[in-house]
Amino acid sequence: MSGVADIFSPTGPIASSLVQYEARASQVSMAEAVGRAIEDGGVLLAEAGTGTGKTLAYLVPAILCGRTVVVSTGTRNLQEQVFFKDVSFLEGALGRPAHAVYLKGQENYLCKRRLADFLRSPRSLAYPSRRVAELERWAGATETGDRMELEGLPDDDPMWLEVCSTKETRLGARCSRFEECHLTRARQDAMRAALVVVNHHLYFADLATRLKGGAILPDHDVVVFDEAHAVEDVATEFFSIKASSGQVRRLLDDVVAAVEAARFAEDPSRVARPRLVEGARGAAESLFRLLLGQAGRRQLEPLEPGGDMEAAYFRLDAALDAVEHSVRVLEGRNEIVDQCADRLANVRSDLDTVLGRAETGHIHWVETRGRFVTLGASPIDVSDFLREKIFFRLRTIVLTSATLSTGGDFRYLKSRLGIDFDADELSAPSPFDYPRQACLYMPGHLPDPRDPEFEENATLEIERLIRLTSGGALVLCTSHRNMRAIHGRLEGRTPGPLLIQGTAPKSVLLARFMADPASVLCATTSFWQGVDLPGDALRLVVMDKLPFSSPDNPLVSARIAHLTAEGRNAFVEYQIPMAALALKQGFGRLIRTRDDRGVVAILDRRLGTMAYASTFLASLPPCPRVTRMDEVEDWWRRRPADRAAPAGTDGSSG
Repeated sequence: MSGVADIFSPTGPIASSLVQYEARASQVSMAEAVGRAIEDGGVLLAEAGTGTGKTLAYLVPAILCGRTVVVSTGTRNLQEQVFFKDVSFLEGALGRPAHAVYLKGQENYLCKRRLADFLRSPRSLAYPSRRVAELERWAGATETGDRMELEGLPDDDPMWLEVCSTKETRLGARCSRFEECHLTRARQDAMRAALVVVNHHLYFADLATRLKGGAILPDHDVVVFDEAHAVEDVATEFFSIKASSGQVRRLLDDVVAAVEAARFAEDPSRVARPRLVEGARGAAESLFRLLLGQAGRRQLEPLEPGGDMEAAYFRLDAALDAVEHSVRVLEGRNEIVDQCADRLANVRSDLDTVLGRAETGHIHWVETRGRFVTLGASPIDVSDFLREKIFFRLRTIVLTSATLSTGGDFRYLKSRLGIDFDADELSAPSPFDYPRQACLYMPGHLPDPRDPEFEENATLEIERLIRLTSGGALVLCTSHRNMRAIHGRLEGRTPGPLLIQGTAPKSVLLARFMADPASVLCATTSFWQGVDLPGDALRLVVMDKLPFSSPDNPLVSARIAHLTAEGRNAFVEYQIPMAALALKQGFGRLIRTRDDRGVVAILDRRLGTMAYASTFLASLPPCPRVTRMDEVEDWWRRRPADRAAPAGTDGSSG
């Protein structure tokens, strides 16, 4: 694609539109590679080190190519940055419209029909009248119906769940409000767009819809997967079959509400319906009570013939079948009642898939969160599916992230995604000066992480590091148990606020961290990636152990068994590279701009003793590596005292 490099030149339109701009060879090489992939077709894996400016590197050729392009991101934060910041900036810099649309999953949009039902129902009385009135006022004024307009609304707000569009409750063209529906209009806008910005979950929702003959996104022959390291996990989660205690409860509530609203009092079958619903509620409670366990996800063993679990499942299935038949007596008279009947059939099918082992090639699991239980069956290997439905179907696929390779080797990601054919590969190095900006501390004197003494000794090491940097520390743990234990030992021993994941929404915790330079935040999995704390606020990142996935995770265990059955070395081919990419993500939290400085401490002695340590070290940026605390202290004293400049002023977005 000609002219791409000129756009990024010191005299080009991007430079002219920024107060500070520095042309980056790695950004230009990536933009040119994306342009060639769009022109010639094929698959491009582009690993772009932090600060490369990867979003602009793929957006410029995407906007210029004249084709319909979908950009899919792994997180909502990046999706919003790409659309509201980067696309908007390029439209001004290039002097041309991108014809772009930002589309979210349907649960982000208000459903006018469900809102009307909610306001008429007794369920609205369970919420403060002030909140209900605020929701009603907003609904009357909004043009988009996007929950983003409701500032401070928690992700799992129960009142929003009453009124949003969902896969289970959406009627589609059967709804009397279909044409005025916020979601309908958003999807219609997307169908006319040249560039559609979505997230991975929505992309796979479109793929699932296409398998049934429909579509959510416009036909496109180019897709860019940003944060492509997450594609396998999202595809696995999306194509899992699930049934939960909350889902069954909501369904039975909706059955009651739908039948009452339809006012079928004259129907003789109406008399039996409340008794049938209550019977199904009791059967559901009995089954899910038996499935309750320790918090987390565990493998679900086959039902024992004649056992209590099998009997409870059969009772629930029979009860749901009875409710479904009683509802189908009313079929054709009300579209919401019809939908409830279909949902009853679907949840019975899902329960049969999970508990009845009706799907091969899946791992069956049960997850407990508080008093809620979810049953699931997840595909062990999605590589064949991705190869057939994405890589062999589209003209151009670009996969990009700061973490695609282990030591420059892309084989792990390619094997997980089914890329067993020729694909272009690009490693665009970060422009950051890691030898000057970062120090890697690998203490060899700590006990082995499996030693009972490790936790106490590791906490003492963390405390010394926090004192050295005066806080500004992110302590990343490999499990919730480790996080809680380390946090407990640090209480009262830090120079500033001691925060812990789970006590507030992620965005709130990060805002509190940024507000006090002495803060310390203890966190686990979700904070190893997607956390952007540029500047002097973050000066220390500590990782307690090498992030090997727990063998107790049923999906990890099943994949290890699957590879072993094929005669392959699961530890070398799967566990090591997966952990190395996670470690690389954790390291990447520290240096986000050219002026950031700090220490990364990995407290796992195996990084210096085991043969596989070379894979981990080869995946990390080049910087001084020290093994003694006095060496860390010496580096800290000698570090330059400059402070972070505002991010995004030099074309480094992404």
